[in-house]
Amino acid sequence: MHPRNHANMWKNHPLNPAKSLAFKGWMPVLVGIVCLWAGMGSLVQAQKRATASRVGAGDAASKEVLKKMSKKYRSMKSMQAQVTVEMQGGAQQATEKRRGKLFLRGRKFRIDLGDQLIVSDGRNSWTYLKETNEVSISLYEPSPDQITPDNLFTMYEKGFDSYLDQEKAGSGQSKMYLIDLVPHNKKVSYFKVRLFVHAASSLIHKAVVFDKSGMQYTYQITDFKANPKLKEDVFAFNPKAYPGVEVVDMR
Repeated sequence: MHPRNHANMWKNHPLNPAKSLAFKGWMPVLVGIVCLWAGMGSLVQAQKRATASRVGAGDAASKEVLKKMSKKYRSMKSMQAQVTVEMQGGAQQATEKRRGKLFLRGRKFRIDLGDQLIVSDGRNSWTYLKETNEVSISLYEPSPDQITPDNLFTMYEKGFDSYLDQEKAGSGQSKMYLIDLVPHNKKVSYFKVRLFVHAASSLIHKAVVFDKSGMQYTYQITDFKANPKLKEDVFAFNPKAYPGVEVVDMR
């Protein structure tokens, strides 16, 4: 894929701070294969039928799983992990996959994808593109409805209906709960987030964001570490480390 087309795909990513972290006009990020196979209209109808069939016991069960998951993550002061982000779909039926490192501490985060670096100190966010040697700075002011790295693990707590897909749960050590989160706000760019939660550890294995554009964004978490000691400079962008970098300050 041409680098410019590659950049355009990430431009609309629901977890891309250029879009979701108040970088007006440019994840989420870190939002479907099913959309492309069955068509958006039939998928929406199928989702409505699935939602209706899972209200009740399934809804209560999903909340119990999510409650344990939230408690697990809220007990951590910091975390780091390897993350694989895959984009599929869109008008060109494109597929892209990126791997990188994720660091989190409160509202502060760092996502290093190699050719793209996204950093926030909780007040500002920096998005650096290696291809153009340019960094854009914006205020970190996500709305409550946006998916951001610092709320990915607790976003379900308000503004979503949740449904446990019990039929797809595995067994033993590999058992996972599949939970669909449907946003109350129908104006957001995505219509569903599917979480894969390890039954034994209550940790997220994977999250899939279904965007209304037809794109599907999959985030897979591996090599997870709880409470690592992270220095403050992890959550800051140092322009001296990038000679000749062009700085675009949009604050």
